Amino acid sequence: MTPGPTPATSRAWTITSRGLPRDVLALVERPTPTLPPHPLPEPEEWVLVRVSYAALNPGTIFQMTLLPHRLRRAPVNVPEMDVSGVVVDVWWPGAGVETEGDKRSSRVGGSGDGEGKENEGKDDSEGNNEDSESKADHPRFAVGDAVCAMLPAAHTLPTGTGALAEYIAFPARFAVHKPPTVPFADGCALTAALTAHRMVLDSGARAGDSVLVIAAAGGIGSAAVQMVRHVVGGAGGEGEGGGEGGRGGEGGRGREGGRVGRVVAVCSGRNADLARSLGADDVVDYTLHDLPRFLAATYPDTFDAVIDTHGLQAVYSSSASFLRAGGVYASVGVRPASFWRPDFVRAVWTMKANEVWPTSAWLGGVGRRWAGCSMMNPSLSERLAVVGLMERGVVRVVRDSVWRFEEVREAYDKLGGGHAAGKIVIRVDAEVAEDAC
Repeated sequence: MTPGPTPATSRAWTITSRGLPRDVLALVERPTPTLPPHPLPEPEEWVLVRVSYAALNPGTIFQMTLLPHRLRRAPVNVPEMDVSGVVVDVWWPGAGVETEGDKRSSRVGGSGDGEGKENEGKDDSEGNNEDSESKADHPRFAVGDAVCAMLPAAHTLPTGTGALAEYIAFPARFAVHKPPTVPFADGCALTAALTAHRMVLDSGARAGDSVLVIAAAGGIGSAAVQMVRHVVGGAGGEGEGGGEGGRGGEGGRGREGGRVGRVVAVCSGRNADLARSLGADDVVDYTLHDLPRFLAATYPDTFDAVIDTHGLQAVYSSSASFLRAGGVYASVGVRPASFWRPDFVRAVWTMKANEVWPTSAWLGGVGRRWAGCSMMNPSLSERLAVVGLMERGVVRVVRDSVWRFEEVREAYDKLGGGHAAGKIVIRVDAEVAEDAC
């Protein structure tokens, strides 16, 4: 796509105080960002993106509600971190820029055929190549490139930059090229997919393992089910559980007994078919059971790993009954009981206790290791890996709903209800987003 002229002003959703999204969000007209950024930060490539889609994340509601505004350096903040769109301008500092105050720059145009792509996939084995990528001898992006980006909190909070805007300027290291086979509406869901990817790695799941995925129909959970299926092997979708637990203790480690991998999903009964379509063998309907007791009774000493994308402390506390010794309980954290600050503080305290308290039951521990996952600042190699899974069809993004840019408050109401099946996404620019649905 060849972008048209960039307007002098454009719209963005902003917040200037703490509170629930419906109460604090305002849709404003503001000057469109320009390049180079001012003041000039570390010398690196920056892009100006005309936004196609943005995705909403539950963590943003906690940030809006709980984070004191004085802790944000910018007086006005645009929420969210997931975005897809088209590059309309590129700023490149060029060779020899060494100091933060150096304003030398060059403009990079192009036909949109991605002259910088050949450098994008050159990852080092540790995934720490972002600095070398951003300081290479030529830019990665050109005007007209379609991109997917995840803006980490370390960038959004101090700068006030966020995804819920018609135009965004940000460091190019946060973006990757959007493959032609990945719709814009899927490319904006990187945070959930990156979190799922990290959790699967943290869980230690391997071929032939039996893995439990909790909240399997959510944005993170739906991606995790597919990634786990890809890792453990087996056909999937053939389970007999349906909410009654299915085959119980059957299955097991292929690496020990030659059995195929197995994925058990926890979600509501209305999302059981979705979970099976993503690769689950069995589905447990959490609305029908006391989940910790049901798992202990139906799946005793069954699972090699647990991936909890909701943060259920009660399930972790009982995990020794269904998670094998040496297995890892990978979790997104501990879900607070409410957006009330004391509940959030209690949740943070519990997470820290899970991390540092000895696992030994003799010392009051649960008996299984808890691994918390917070997707703060993924490496370029992680971003490329996840987009590659999307491109190859290993992972498809499940969309709960698509909302117009003017309906952001209503979309947050839906997200805050806690029962979305997949991602809630915002269509920011219908013209740019024409390939998305």
